[in-house]
Amino acid sequence: MKPLVNELPKSDNVLFVFYDFESTEDTKFLDSATEHIPNLFCLQQFCSRCEMQPDITVDCERCG
Repeated sequence: MKPLVNELPKSDNVLFVFYDFESTEDTKFLDSATEHIPNLFCLQQFCSRCEMQPDITVDCERCG
């Protein structure tokens, strides 16, 4: 049996996606709880071909 190793897959079809949601808690849901309302969504993606591209404004022909 081969031991598990912590390595990335050796594939050229890798897409990295990073995201963040910012929210407010101004809406009262219960007496002791508030509702999270998202007000900003941020997303950045890149593939294994364009991850070393120094200018992120240049569109990748593979992942856009």
